[in-house]
Order: sequence, then C-alpha cells, then structure tokens
Amino acid sequence: MENKKNLMKVGVGEVFNIAGFDFIKFYDENGNTVAVAKDSWFSSVFGDNNNFAKSKPLKRLVKEYLPKIEAAIGAENIVAHEVDLLSMDGSDKWGKVNCKISIPTFDFYRKNVKVFDKHKLDSWWWLATPDTTTDHYNHDYWVSCVSPRGHVRNYYSRSSDCGVRPFVIFVSSISVSCEE
Repeated sequence: MENKKNLMKVGVGEVFNIAGFDFIKFYDENGNTVAVAKDSWFSSVFGDNNNFAKSKPLKRLVKEYLPKIEAAIGAENIVAHEVDLLSMDGSDKWGKVNCKISIPTFDFYRKNVKVFDKHKLDSWWWLATPDTTTDHYNHDYWVSCVSPRGHVRNYYSRSSDCGVRPFVIFVSSISVSCEE
C-alpha cells in the first residue's frame, strides 16, 4: 500500500515515486533532495561522441521525461543543477552543462556507491563522464558505464546501448508516494 510523505521525511536510500517513476533518495542539501531513478528508464546509444551535453540520452530525457515529472509536481519543484563533464583523465574540454534532469557522473557514483549497492541494479547504465577527449587522445567516443554489479568501465558511445538512469534534484517540501 502506498502513502504520501513529505520528501524531507524520506530516508536516505529509501525509494519514493513521482509521476509513476521510482527514485532513490541520496541526500538533502539546502532544502532540496538529490535523487536517482531506481531503474533505467530506457536504453540508448550515447551519441556521436562522449559529450553528455549533446547526447541522445539528455535530449530524450528533456523532451520526453522532464515534462511528465513537471506536470506531476510543478516545474518549480525541480532544481536546475550543473553537471561537470570532466573526463576520467582530467580533460575539461566539454566543460559543464546546466540541466533539470541528467544522469550521474562518475564522481557522484563513487561518492554514493553504498546507497546504490542497497538496490538491485537492472542493467548496464551510462554515466555522464567521458573517458578522454581529443585534448588528450585522438578520440572522443568512450563513456563510463556501470554494470549491474557496480563495476565501472567504458563503452563505445556510437554503438553501445546502455540504460539511462536519471538524476534529478527535487525541492524537499513536496509530497511523494512511498511504499509502506
């Protein structure tokens, strides 16, 4: 049975639902709640290169999924955030991108792996972090992915289908559905 609960009262690692999508709560910060989808919402190639700002997953998240969440809780209850596209080898060629919906970075995954480990992950899924860029090597097509067991490795952006597990920051004062 589901009940409504203020998002601030949902515990770290607990699952809550917005617009039919299950999210895992990671932490609260400045009156906001950082969350990641419990499951991959779809699979996709990453794109023509490893720049998340121009990726197919970001375009689909913004076009197809963000409007559904905004319709359910109000656009004002989703907080824009900055995604640092620093590569694994330290290249900052792609810079940063501001989003209301994104996917986790390698640094976020590494810092929060204990929360991820509490949940059975369903498939390989993309991170926003590139392996390298043409600043350091002659390619820009390897992107970090996480396995269902938590192993991080790189996949080819142009042909590999990995899952997309959205990252969203919500205003903590909203009510969400939780399992009892």
